[in-house]
Formats: sequence, structure tokens, C-alpha cells
Amino acid sequence: MKKDVFLTFDDGPNEPYTSQILDILKEFGAKASFFACGKSVEYFPETTQRILNEGHALGNHTYSHSIILTFTGFLKREIERTTEVIQKTTGVKTNLFRPPWGVAAPWTKSYLKANNYKIILWNINSYDWVGVSAQDIEDTVLKKIKPNSIILLHDGKNAKLHHNRSQTVLALPSLIKNLHHRGFVCRSIPI
Repeated sequence: MKKDVFLTFDDGPNEPYTSQILDILKEFGAKASFFACGKSVEYFPETTQRILNEGHALGNHTYSHSIILTFTGFLKREIERTTEVIQKTTGVKTNLFRPPWGVAAPWTKSYLKANNYKIILWNINSYDWVGVSAQDIEDTVLKKIKPNSIILLHDGKNAKLHHNRSQTVLALPSLIKNLHHRGFVCRSIPI
């Protein structure tokens, strides 16, 4: 029996890493969900469109990934702006949202609920964002994997351009192979 798991990538798109991740996903027939920052979508519109063209899910991860706005809870305009940028770039209005650092103030949650967004968090943190090795990323995920796990990975960093995500890229082929070997299927978050 096949068991679903959900690979998710935050903070992109970010080249060349997002395209490398998309190439690997295609090679292994895996699907994922990308939680994009509006600022990065504006900088890499073709990559954003490619995410959707290849059957992956695209979610909103605010415009600038601002730590101040996140922790004060004033994300409404950041969310709206990213929704507009994604829709203008791709023609798609996403209802998936992941708050930066997994933090959403009560009024942000109320806004999201009133506007039919699905808040998507995670239950496995790969810790790729702290600069660990590809092997550490893979080991961390595989130690905790179970059916319906949502795995937090990153193709960017806080909407900054050209941040090195080579260790995530290096971890991905072996991680997907091991997941498949254990009977898991990598899917995108259902919309």
C-alpha cells in the first residue's frame, strides 16, 4: 500500500536551486508544494510558472518574509500583495498559505480563514535552513517520516535572491529514493 508524504519548499523561487529541485522532482515522478515569496515570484516569474506547469502546488509565503511584520502580526498586506503577484504572474489564485517561521497572530488567522486560505504548517523540519549537510537533511527527515508527513525544506531564504541551497538539492535524490523504497509517494498539498 502506498503512503503519501508531502515535500514542501519555502522562500523561493530562487535560482538556480528551484530549477534544480524541479528537475529532480521530474526525474523521480515526485510532486511537491512551493510556498513562494511575492518578491521572489516577481524576480523569477518563469520559474514560478514552471512550478505550476509541472503539476506542483503553489502557495503564498508573504511578500518579503519580514520578521518584523511576522512577529507583530501585520501580514495582511503582505499576503494580499503576494496573492496579486502570483495571480498576475501565473493566472492562478492560490488558497494555500504558510506563515513565515510558522507564526501567525490570531488576527492573521482570522483574515486567512475569512478569505478561504488553508494554513499549511509541517511536522518534519529538515533543518536545511541552518546550513546542515545533505546527509543530515536526509537523516533528519527519514528518522521522523510517517504517512501524511509534511516535510519542511527550502529552495530560498527569506525572499533573498541567490541564497545557496545546494545541500537541499544534493539531499533530494537520495531522500526521494529512500522514501519510495519505504513505500511513500511524494505528493503536493491538495488544494
